[in-house]
Amino acid sequence: FELFFSFLFVTHQLYHITSRIFSLPIPASALLYTECRQRLHILPECGILFYKNLTVIGRNFRRANYKEEIRMNTQENDPTQQQDRSRDTGLKAKLTRLWHYFTTYEKVWFLSILVLAITFAFLFPETDDPTYTVTLNPTDYAQTAGEYTRLDFSGTNDDFVIAGITVNGEDIDLGYDEYTVSPEDPQTLVLTLPTPLSASDTLSVECYADGESTSFQLQITNTAGGSLYKNEIDIGLADGKEPVQADGYTVVENPLNYIVPVVVITILYLLDVITNIACELMISKQSKWNFMISLAVEIIEILICIFCAYRFATLATTLLFWIPCDIISFIVWNKHPDKEHHELTEVKKLTVKQDILLVLGIIVWTVVVGYGLTFIDVPGGIFANNVQLKNIVCYLDACASALGIANGVFILLRYREQWIAWYLVAILETVINILAGQWILLVLKAGYLTNTTYGYIKWTKYIRTHQSQPSLSEAVPQEA
Repeated sequence: FELFFSFLFVTHQLYHITSRIFSLPIPASALLYTECRQRLHILPECGILFYKNLTVIGRNFRRANYKEEIRMNTQENDPTQQQDRSRDTGLKAKLTRLWHYFTTYEKVWFLSILVLAITFAFLFPETDDPTYTVTLNPTDYAQTAGEYTRLDFSGTNDDFVIAGITVNGEDIDLGYDEYTVSPEDPQTLVLTLPTPLSASDTLSVECYADGESTSFQLQITNTAGGSLYKNEIDIGLADGKEPVQADGYTVVENPLNYIVPVVVITILYLLDVITNIACELMISKQSKWNFMISLAVEIIEILICIFCAYRFATLATTLLFWIPCDIISFIVWNKHPDKEHHELTEVKKLTVKQDILLVLGIIVWTVVVGYGLTFIDVPGGIFANNVQLKNIVCYLDACASALGIANGVFILLRYREQWIAWYLVAILETVINILAGQWILLVLKAGYLTNTTYGYIKWTKYIRTHQSQPSLSEAVPQEA
């Protein structure tokens, strides 16, 4: 009996392997092997029963094999069934299988974020926020001899920012990248010029409003109390790119120079949302194909960083880390499928010691890289009008990039903590998007936060289930 069963087992396994290679149907011999396996423990005790059972099994096998041959011949000669098989492999069948691959919650979540993203793209498109150049008219100066070194903004009701000052066409170094005038801070209401003015000089101020009001008070004085010029400036008078002549000054709008039209950036934002939520959804389902979608995400986000001239830490991290990491992660995940569900990948969790080392590394990275980013000065860009915000975003971006790297390593090594890292990245990027006025991307962050919670719960349940259950090799007793 043992020799017979061994021969039957080897024969079945060889045919099973061959059927997978050449896509052959599973034969009726599977029935013979299964029944013999079930009767293994009782047949040695009763030789007569063994003979009878074996005879019945053989007869059933011949009948099943005969029916299978008839069915296969019928399918090969039946044009209707051939058409049905071709339909099963067509585009419609693939899309149907893809639709049923996701749960109802996942489909509702994806479609909701998609609709919100499209809505926000129309409600809050990317805009080209301008600065304004105000040029004072020397003919309106008081004809008073002497030198004047103070710009007095007393009486101004709202904040505004001075981006630059020129005298007779030459830039004046104020010692600041930008100077913010605020009525709440009296010290900012007086700005001392390093170069004195005279009645023959032409003064130009590049500025923009940082509040609701578009006007401010300007008086040019000296230490003796003399006044060269006094007027209320309203930059809201500027209309388009043509200079507007006002009472005592000229104002013209200076748009920021993006590399591409702002509508292109809006479209990239929308594509970033769609591809990111698709990638997040595939990660939560423990699918290796999330890395292929992630490559598209990286390309889109590289273009956004270049066109907006900001987040250089994220740009470098994407180029040097994320793209290679996605490719390597796909290969690694492909080698660790779940033993029961091959479309899933096995996942695990970190130890407490690893968590502590990770936090320390992120803190060091944030301080060092963030400080270095503050020295990068690129003209134009989304934060060109506010250096203070730009420096804050440098540290936020450095921290987000560190967490992003940790997230990528965790995904590569299949650790559950990648969801925690991604949760923190989503919060930091939400702050950055609000500071930058990127309202469309807030929809993406809402999707991040909800799906991250969903993915963390799914991965945690998977880990607990597989920790409490023995592996397949342990659950099935080995036969002699």
